[in-house]
Amino acid sequence: MNDSTYKKSFRLFLRRTNEKSVIEKFIMENIKFNKKTSFLDIGAGDGSLASKISKKVKSTLVVEPNQSFYKLLLKQKGIKILNKTWEKVNLNESFDFILAAYVITYFPKTKRDQLIKKIYNTLNPGGNILILSVDAQKGSWRKIHTYFYKLINHNHYSSDSELKQIMQEYGAVLKSFKTQVTSKNSDEMLKILGFDFYKYPADFLNFSIHLKKFMEKYSDASGSVTLEIVHNAYIITKK
Repeated sequence: MNDSTYKKSFRLFLRRTNEKSVIEKFIMENIKFNKKTSFLDIGAGDGSLASKISKKVKSTLVVEPNQSFYKLLLKQKGIKILNKTWEKVNLNESFDFILAAYVITYFPKTKRDQLIKKIYNTLNPGGNILILSVDAQKGSWRKIHTYFYKLINHNHYSSDSELKQIMQEYGAVLKSFKTQVTSKNSDEMLKILGFDFYKYPADFLNFSIHLKKFMEKYSDASGSVTLEIVHNAYIITKK
């Protein structure tokens, strides 16, 4: 899958999910921050969430390595941006609230523990870290992923399984919430799933008919497909 196709797939995902609004609501209800709060967003994506939070805090710094997202972030006001991976970032400041939404899976596996510790060391005493991850087993979104990996005989390991173990070391509080992805039909859902299976373009194409068959149980009378994503939210408070 080329870069252009990936972007189209991800943009379609964002249009067909309630994820942004649900995450925003979860943060507002579970994380305390105000006009004195310094905020760091690691892996800010297009910056839509960071932009909303930035209006309620003192300062906002985002770390985003993707060049396309970086260009979008440049249009946001009141946000400082580092176009780097977290691994290469060196900060001389600390923060009251740090968000790492769905980025742990992109950390090199051998450095995952080290990079999470780096996040913790960047947190001010009394501050909070919110790490978001997709549950390794629950939800129909995860089930269709598991089914695909079984079809291609790939032993896929979810980073959330390891994350649960690491989070115990920090005394993290685990909370969960659900979002949905709803497509017009199974063909559109295949386009949405494309950004997650971009590493296996040939297999994704070859087994698309199997995936469409799998979606039938999640389709309504009109052919619309709804997949549910179960999210795990790990909240760390530094004493």
